[in-house]
Amino acid sequence: MFQVRRRPTWQGRRIGMNDRPTITLHYVQKNGRRERTKLTHHTMCEARQVAKALLHAGNGLYSEVDICSADGTIETIQNPAVAPSWDDLKGTQNHLAHK
Repeated sequence: MFQVRRRPTWQGRRIGMNDRPTITLHYVQKNGRRERTKLTHHTMCEARQVAKALLHAGNGLYSEVDICSADGTIETIQNPAVAPSWDDLKGTQNHLAHK
């Protein structure tokens, strides 16, 4: 009888190479820390939905989400539930109102 030898599944494939673009979501916390999530087989529309869902589920933990590709940031989604910090408001005071 002849014995059939099978090649390992990784042999003959490009190891570590994706032929589909990867979208990365960079979640920016209010304290400035960043978290990253990679979406490998998703469209831009799906990436936006995931970003908005996690902003909502985070209950104000994240201030914004950067949707990035290998070329850089494509889009930034601001969290409408996060109020601006005091430092942001100090720079935008209306000085003419107190004259």
